[in-house]
Amino acid sequence: MASIKARVDRLRREAARHDLYVGTYSPGDGITRYRFFKSPGGRPVPYFSQDGLYTALGLKQAEAWLSGYRRW
Repeated sequence: MASIKARVDRLRREAARHDLYVGTYSPGDGITRYRFFKSPGGRPVPYFSQDGLYTALGLKQAEAWLSGYRRW
């Protein structure tokens, strides 16, 4: 099973292939938020920007959302 870091790296690489950037935020409640932004080449976007496409609660949800986005 891949480590969390490896999964996040893979998520970011895959998102960048679709011109998306993935920002993260961990407010201390045990759930990391993964926010997807449309961004040419996956360039960084401020997490609290109002331009987010979707915010996933947890890595599993982020991976599932990106999987659906790729098929769309």
